[in-house]
Amino acid sequence: MANKKDKKEEFNELMNSIDIIFDINNKYVLLGKRNHEPYKNYWALPGGKQEPFETLQNAVVRTIKQRLNLDVSGEFSKIPNTVNFPDLGIIADLHQIRTYASGTDPRGGNTTVFAIQLHVNQIKFLKLLKPGISFSDLKLVRKTELGKLAFDHAKFIDEYYKYLKPYKETAETYDASKYERPSVTTDILIFTIQGTQLKILLVKRKSWPFKDQWAIPGGFAGIDESLEYSAKRELMEETGVKNVYLEQLFTFGEPKRDPRTRVITVAYYALLTSKDLKLHASTDATDVNWFSVDKLPKLAFDHNQIINYALERIRNKIEYTNIAFQLLPEKFTLTELQKVYETILGKEIDKRNFRKKVKEIDILQPHKEKKMDGAHRPAQLFSFKGVGDGTILKADKRI
Repeated sequence: MANKKDKKEEFNELMNSIDIIFDINNKYVLLGKRNHEPYKNYWALPGGKQEPFETLQNAVVRTIKQRLNLDVSGEFSKIPNTVNFPDLGIIADLHQIRTYASGTDPRGGNTTVFAIQLHVNQIKFLKLLKPGISFSDLKLVRKTELGKLAFDHAKFIDEYYKYLKPYKETAETYDASKYERPSVTTDILIFTIQGTQLKILLVKRKSWPFKDQWAIPGGFAGIDESLEYSAKRELMEETGVKNVYLEQLFTFGEPKRDPRTRVITVAYYALLTSKDLKLHASTDATDVNWFSVDKLPKLAFDHNQIINYALERIRNKIEYTNIAFQLLPEKFTLTELQKVYETILGKEIDKRNFRKKVKEIDILQPHKEKKMDGAHRPAQLFSFKGVGDGTILKADKRI
C-alpha cells in the first residue's frame, strides 16, 4: 500500500540516539561545537543517532570515529563493555548511564547516555582529536564551568557526577574540588574557680566579625595540624596559657554560625587553677580576662550556646568522675572539695550527704596527713585516684 511506511522508515522514527560523556581525569568534559541546527553554535556532548539494527555500543564507537576522528575500536565480544584507544594505549570501560526522553530535542526520540573515564594528559588527548561530522570545534571544559549547552546535556552531566557516576575513586582520579570545603576551627573553654565563683576565660576580638566583642579563645585549624594541637596553639597565642590538658567537648556546625563562611568548630574544655596562669592578649585578641559564668558579657558567634553546653557537661560529669582534681591542689580536705562542687553546681550541698556519696563513688585516696581547717581541729587530707597522667576516673554511682 502506497501510504504504508517500509520497515526501515518505521525503525528510523523509533530510533534512539546516544550521547557520550568523556570524563577526563574526573575534572574535564569533552564538548563539541555544533555546526547545524538544532542548537547551531552551541556546545554539546559528542553524540548521534543510532543506525538501523545497530547496537548502542557500536553506535558509540562509530560516533567517536565520525565526530572526533579518533582511532577507536570496541571489541565487545572479547572484552565486553570496553573501548580500545590505541593512540592512548588505553582500554577504557564503557558505562551505560541512563536513557532520557527527548526533552528539549525538537526531533523527538530517546537518548542513551554513556560515559568513558580516561586518566590522560588532557592537552595530549585534545591534540589527538579533530572535529568531524556535526562539529566545528572541540574543547575540554571543567565540569564545574560548563555554561549553557545544547539540548539537555548540562543536565546529563550534572546528574552523572552527582548521582550516577559508576566509578570508584582512585588516587589519580579523585577530585577534592567536587565537594565544598567548610573551614574548621577549634574553640577552647578554660574554667577556673576564683573565690566562690566559677569563671571562664574570654578574649576580646581584634577584628571583624564581632570586633571588640568577647569570645571564647580559638581560631582556624591549619591544614596539617591535628585538632588538639590547633586548640593548644590558639590558646597559647591568644591568652598566653600553655601546657594544658584539654578534653574534647562537642562539634558545633550550624550552617550560619559564622558570617565569614561555613565554619565547623570543635570545642575543647579544661578546668584549671588560675593562680599560676599569666594571661596576655596577642594575635587576634586585644584583651583577655576571666568572667563569671553567671555574668557573661555579650558574646560573639554562638559562644553562649557553646558555654551553656560545656557547663551542662561539667556539672553532669563532676557527679561521677574525678574531674574536679584540676581545680584543687594535689592533696585537699573534704571541705575544700565540697566548696568546689558547690561552686560548679551552683548550689549548696548537705555536708553529711556529700561525704557519704563521695565515699560511695570511691574516687578518693585518704592520707595520714592532716591540715588545719580554720579554727576547727585538723582535717584529714585526700587526693584523687588515678590523676597522675591526667586520667579522668569514672565511678558507677553519682554524688
